[in-house]
Amino acid sequence: MTNVRQLTAVVLFALVALPLASAQKYTITDLGTLSGTQSFATSVNSAGAVAGSATVDPDIFTHAFSWTKTGGMTDLGTLGGDLSIGNALSGTGAVVGGSQTTGDFTFHAFLYKSGLLDLGTLGGDFSNATGVNNASQVVGASTLVGEASTHAFYWDARRGMRDLGTLGGANSQASAIGSEGIAVGGADLGDGVTSDAVYWDSKGIHDIGNLGGGSALALGVNENGTQVVGQSVVASGDTHAFLYVKRTHVMRDLGTLGGTQSQANAISPEDGLVVGTSTDAGDVDSLAFLWTARKGMVDLNTKFATDAGAGWALQTANSVNTKGQIAGTGTLNGATHGFLLTPVKD
Repeated sequence: MTNVRQLTAVVLFALVALPLASAQKYTITDLGTLSGTQSFATSVNSAGAVAGSATVDPDIFTHAFSWTKTGGMTDLGTLGGDLSIGNALSGTGAVVGGSQTTGDFTFHAFLYKSGLLDLGTLGGDFSNATGVNNASQVVGASTLVGEASTHAFYWDARRGMRDLGTLGGANSQASAIGSEGIAVGGADLGDGVTSDAVYWDSKGIHDIGNLGGGSALALGVNENGTQVVGQSVVASGDTHAFLYVKRTHVMRDLGTLGGTQSQANAISPEDGLVVGTSTDAGDVDSLAFLWTARKGMVDLNTKFATDAGAGWALQTANSVNTKGQIAGTGTLNGATHGFLLTPVKD
């Protein structure tokens, strides 16, 4: 398990999904681009602001962006190099991600408020921030001295970056963090084979397992840290989205939209709405999905209000906020663009 995060992420028994979500229809907003032709949306906050990455002319590199309905897309720049990516957005508008620095082979995690702050590394040349909460607590992964291993990190303004450790193996990564400071991700076990989904709290690292295939990664967590989503290899060798509920200590297989691969990228802060991506039957196309306890996994391409989705193919849903708005990436008339789905009344 050496990847940090893909660029560009059940409610069991007692949890009831919002009735609105089960039959919900959506309008769609094209987030546009910077000076290039492509954009990728990764995170939406409760105010409907979005973060992500977009190519700059001539479509070789991406820059992190923030987007608002009134201000449109803003280029957040880089830490001196050519490339940056925006991975997550807090409720207060802080963006985290990673950027090439002035060094030829260095890539550092950043926190953006009024400008890009270099968060440093755990000793190596690489770090990438993938989660941030409203207290500007940041998580991600960084290489160590010598570059042999990648470890999850936690960063705050008072103590800087610290190593969150592993389950005894060489590598770990943190993907997201909730308002209570509970972070989620994945870590290698000491057997050199297994990589399990995990969460970290004030007591340290906790193994939450996998779906039988020996590899899992948690990608999202709700605000209070009680529900965790991600992806896991299953016994057949396929990869499926999962939802883990701390109260029951059960990891639930969320299935797919007919293919062999799915991944849950995020869960809503309070309401148990899960979003992600799944392949279709035959594994031909990737489809953005919404999962609820009441309706299971639904292709978001079937949930447009009237003709709102003309020209769109929604490929991945990466984030969902308290209002049920969903940010993700798809194609619009063949061009890759970030989108924001907004619920409308039937």
